[in-house]
Order: sequence, then C-alpha cells, then structure tokens
Amino acid sequence: MFHDIQILVDPVDLDMFKERLKHFRINGLVLSENVQQFFNHQKIMSYVRAKWDSYPWNVYHDLKGVYQWMTDITSAHSDKIALRAVGKSAEGREILAVEFKNPKAKAKVIAVGAIHGNEWISTEFVTYLIHKLLNADKSLNNKLKQVARKYQWLLIPVVNPDGYDYSMRVDRLWRKNRRDLGNGTVGVDLNRNFDYNFCKHGGSTNPKNEYYCGPKPFSEPETQALSKFVHLHHGSLNFYFAFHSYGQKIIIPYSDRVKHIENFSEMENYGKQAILKMYKLNGVKYGVGTIYDTYGYRASGDSISWVKKTYKVKYSLAFQLRDNGTFGYALPPEKILPACKEMLLGLVELMTVFRFTMKIILYLIFLVHCTFCSSKKYHNHTLYRGIPVTEKHLDFFKNLSENYNANYWRPPGLVYRPVEFVIPPEKKRQFTRDSLNQGIYLTTIIEDIQSAFDKQTVKTYIRRNMDSFDWRSYFRLDDIYNWLHDLNRMHPESMQLQSIGTTKEKRDILAARIVVGSTKNKPKVIIEGGIHAREWISIAFVTYFLHQILTSKETGNIALRTIAESYEWYFIPVLNPDGYEYTHLKDRMRRKNSNGVDINRNFGIAFGTVGVSSNKKSEIYCGPKAFSEAESSAMGNFVREKSKDLKYYIAFHSYGQYMIIPYAFSTKHHENFNEVQYMGLRAGEVISKRYGTQYSVGTAYDTVGYVTSGVSGCWVKKTFKVPYSKILANEEVVLLIHYTILCSTQNAYNDV
Repeated sequence: MFHDIQILVDPVDLDMFKERLKHFRINGLVLSENVQQFFNHQKIMSYVRAKWDSYPWNVYHDLKGVYQWMTDITSAHSDKIALRAVGKSAEGREILAVEFKNPKAKAKVIAVGAIHGNEWISTEFVTYLIHKLLNADKSLNNKLKQVARKYQWLLIPVVNPDGYDYSMRVDRLWRKNRRDLGNGTVGVDLNRNFDYNFCKHGGSTNPKNEYYCGPKPFSEPETQALSKFVHLHHGSLNFYFAFHSYGQKIIIPYSDRVKHIENFSEMENYGKQAILKMYKLNGVKYGVGTIYDTYGYRASGDSISWVKKTYKVKYSLAFQLRDNGTFGYALPPEKILPACKEMLLGLVELMTVFRFTMKIILYLIFLVHCTFCSSKKYHNHTLYRGIPVTEKHLDFFKNLSENYNANYWRPPGLVYRPVEFVIPPEKKRQFTRDSLNQGIYLTTIIEDIQSAFDKQTVKTYIRRNMDSFDWRSYFRLDDIYNWLHDLNRMHPESMQLQSIGTTKEKRDILAARIVVGSTKNKPKVIIEGGIHAREWISIAFVTYFLHQILTSKETGNIALRTIAESYEWYFIPVLNPDGYEYTHLKDRMRRKNSNGVDINRNFGIAFGTVGVSSNKKSEIYCGPKAFSEAESSAMGNFVREKSKDLKYYIAFHSYGQYMIIPYAFSTKHHENFNEVQYMGLRAGEVISKRYGTQYSVGTAYDTVGYVTSGVSGCWVKKTFKVPYSKILANEEVVLLIHYTILCSTQNAYNDV
C-alpha cells in the first residue's frame, strides 16, 4: 500500500486503462507519452579494439563491446588482472569474469551485474568499477586505494549475456534469460532461480510471466555458473554485491522477510552512511532496507539472500542504481557517469566502514541526509548516581555543574533523593577524590555514555512506506514530518495537519488534529512532546499515541476506540524542532532551544521565581521574559485558541517514571490534586501489574524533590482551568504508554 506503481501501457489500451483508473478513483501521473523516444536516446556505442577512449561511460555498450574491452584490458594488464570464463549461457555465450591478482589479500569480493537483461546501467557500473580498481593507485581517493589493496576482486559485468544482448537487439525490456522452454515460451528470471525459499514469494510458476522462477532451483545454466563461482571462492568471501536497476536503493537480505533478522541493523546503519556520501556528491537520494522495506513486496530465489544464507557471507547486498522512476530503464546516457561515480563512492564508503569494524566494535547511526554522529562526543563521560544524606551532601551535589562541569540528568532536590549526573573524563579523578572525602557513596550507572548513545539507532522513513516508520528506532525531524504528512494523506477525513508557528531557524511546529467518528461537541485533549530536545522517547511516544488514536477503529480494541471517539485530539509531537535537530547533528545532550532557553521554564506561570536560572549558560535558563521564545509563544497561542472545552493537557518527557501533577512551583497540593492523584495511582497500578514498572505520582516536589516555574502544563491549568493536566487515567492508554517503554519525566512535567 502507498507504494508507487509504474506501468507501461500499450497505446491501444490507453483509453481503457484511463477509464479503469477513473472508475476505481486511482490517481495516475503520466511520466512519458512515448517511452520509445527515451529508448532511442539511449545511445549504444561499439568499442574499438585497444582504444581505451572508445569505451567511455557516457554511452551504453553492446555485449560484443563489453567482452572485447574486458579482453583487451586484461591483456594489457596481465600482471594485475586475468579473464576467466565461469560458465556458458543458455544460448552458448561465455559468462566472463575479471579476477584481480592480489596474493596478499586474505578476503574476496564478488560483484556482478546484468542478472536481468534490461538493466544496462548495472553492466556499465561493473565495468566502471573494474576500471577504477585497476587505476586505484593513481587515484586521490584513499578509501578506494584501501579496498583495492585489501581485497581480491572478482567481477562479472554480465551474468545474463543472452538477455542483455536480446534487450539491445530485439526487445529493450527483456528481463529473463533466453532458454527455450518449449510451447513458444522463452526465459527464466535468473534472480528468482537461486535455491533460497524457491518460488515462495515474488516469483511465478507461469513460464510466460516476467518473474517466472523456473521449474526448479538452479535450472538455468547462468545461475548454475554463478553458484559454482561463488562456491569456489566462498571460503574467504567477505562481500557479495549484485548490481541492478532501477530504484536508487541498497537492498539488505532477506528478501522474503518482513521482519529484520541477523545483522540487519548493522547493515542498515552502514548503508545510511554510504547513501549520505552519495547524496552529498550529486544530491540524489537513495534508500536502504529490505525489499519489503523499500519496495513493499517480498521475493525469494534471489542471489543475495542465497549467498548470505548458504555461505554465511555477512555482507551480501544488492544495489539498485539510478533512477527513481522518471526514466526507469530508459536512463539517458548523460546520467551513466554520474550514477557510476555516486555508486562507487557509496560502495567504497560501505567497505571501508566494514573494514574498520573488523578491528573494533563500532555502532554507527545514520539517516538519509545525515548521520547521527553529533559533533560533540561523550567518550569516557560517566553517568553516576549519588544520594545526599545530609544538607552538606546536598550542597555538594548542587555545585557539581560549576565545580566539575557536570551535566545533570536527575538534578538535586531534597535529601535522600537520588541525583544522577555525567562527569567528563578530565574531571573524574578530582570528583571521585572529593566525593570520597565528603563520605558520599556513588553508583556508576554507565561507564561510557557515548557507547550508550551509539546504540540509539536512528532509522530512515521511506516516503509512503508506512511500515518503514516503526517504534523500534528513532527518527530525524524531516522523517517524522514526512510521516505525518503521509499519514494525513491516508486519513484526510480524520486528521488535519497545521503549523502553529515557526522557530528561530524557520522550522515549522506541526500540530495534528484527529477526530475519529462524529465531530460534534467533543471535549479536547492536547498532547505535547519534545519540549526538551534530548528527550527523544517523548517524541517517539507521542507519534505512537497519535497513530494508535488515529487507527483505533482498525485495532479491534473497544476501549481504545471509545477513548479515541470521545475527544477531539491535538498532538504536537516536536515542540522544540530546532533543539531536536541539534541533538542529532551537534550535541546529543542539548536540552534547550536554538536561543539557549529552556522552553519548559518560559511559560507565564510564576515566571522566573523558583527552580530556574537567569544565567544564559544554565541548562534551566528561563529566558528574558515569559513567552519570549517562538516555541512557547506558538504553543501559548495555540492553547488559547483551543481552550474552550479543553479537558486534558498532557506533556510527555523523559526520564524518571513519574506522573507529575501541578503545580510545579509549589510544595503544597492545590485544587483537584487528590482527584488527579487517585487517577494517577490507578494508572500506576495497571502499569506495575502489567510490566512490573513502578511510577511515582505527585507534584514535582513530591516526586523529584524540587520546585520550578514557567512550566507549560502548570500555565495551561492555571490560565484555562483545565481539570486534568496529567496523563489520561485510562487503563488502555496507560498500557499504550508503557508499551513503548516510556520513561515519563525527568525535570519536566509529564502531566503538568
């Protein structure tokens, strides 16, 4: 669902096809009125023997030219490379491989192209790769030199010579091989013919079908030849790469699976670093994932899955080269070289990352456009927990920031309340000595914070592939916003998106209105997330909660559906978009907005009185005046607009497992505290019974042990008399909350 489908329609059937689209209310976009004109533009050049400049990568080359070039180049460089025939095709053509002579190499790489006859760009890239590897010593690309020297390369530009030749001479879109099957049928899809879950998914048992998988695994001479070649070299085979077109994707096994297994996360992360490099070169976006992730279907009998499963080759990948559908198989010649250059850059990036990980354990976190590798690192920063048992101890903990450059994760409040904080490596010795002298007992929670951050996988959302947005990883802001827009497009009657304001860095603050069922006279609920930039789990939960409410009719959960239909919902998943992006790009521990203000100290409730700082460098700097910030001002105006019949205002934070009730600036209990506390205690009991996780319920002073002012939920409750500025005390909602492993608030105020 929601994946583009590209269809070639015969002119004779065009009117009927358009009528059918209209009948089923399907939107169609004409990419080309005449595909043949694009094919005619795909210039095919013959190679002139021994003239290297007659084999450029701005035209396509016929099979004879490819083979002659391979013969000439291996003859001219017989000290470095050799030409081998690995088998013959159905029509008796040789399948040729170029083998690099590298006796010092302990590992091998196999790279293949043109498993499908119509994928010409794959052959052009493999020949380009041969050329670049052969001349790597002359290159300024140090990473290319590394992979050329490190591995023995074995490259087959054309696995399917019959189909490749036939597509150039007779039928440009011929995909299969050319074995005569009898009864007027010809050809098997070679990438459905390998012995991996044969013909279970994405293949056909009909010989006339483009995806005919053959009568049995390895029924075709081409797949037999490739399988024998892989078997011959499998003992030291580290990499198997199959190049295809089109789609601009890096495909990770297994192609028949919906779920990710084995080392998928590792491969995905490395792939994301590669596509970042590729994007920076030409501005062309690639995706990464399984076949199901990227194209939305499953396939079996493919070469990369077979190689990985059979020979335990850890790094077995398929690459779908340009383009993304504008030209498809009719990729113009002038785009060949740019496609080859970006793919070489991505491939080399992948391999150098892989090579590095063979020496040390490294977790790399990536996105389509940029990696999660914030420039500020926290290697050897240690997370400690301490408990002050005297006022003197409490004073010691309150001065950690000034004396030891500490970063509070759970700030000091009262005696006997835990304090959690990060100490940088250069201050550890002094800090541990001083704390020992004070008689303070410390617990080390995480020895190296950076190692924990590196495990926080950041995944890429693939537009219109809703399954690619899950809650097993974190996502960047653009991915979250793209997902919201796609979700809105899927549910236009129940969901509307709007920008409630823009930040200093001109990012929109998006709000989603959701009304399930009747739209008349419903009380309102506002859900806030991401006010503190580093609290990623709050954003993850709010998007999950939004999705659950929106799709409640589909779940079969009566209680959830009742809640969804009872209210008019408003979700603001990322109230601090500038800060959230900053945590991905520069500093994972960023809390404030781009002005350096703690937004959750900037609302107009007891502003600047307690629990805040006027020091701009402080983590709890409240700003020059109430609502001085674009984010708090936008939220304030939004709440005012929706204040009529507003029953719940719920803000999600991390961490601490608290349900905090207003007012955060007071040590006393006000208004309907007892009622709200009872609701919270009931919710806590449900969570504890279901998951064994304990939540504390009370004011900020009751739970975390300190008071503070300028908090969003406190302002909402006081200003608009909202009765329940807290987590919804409904069993099903609470279970949803904890299902995502929500760790409610740290210094901010979850139900405030």
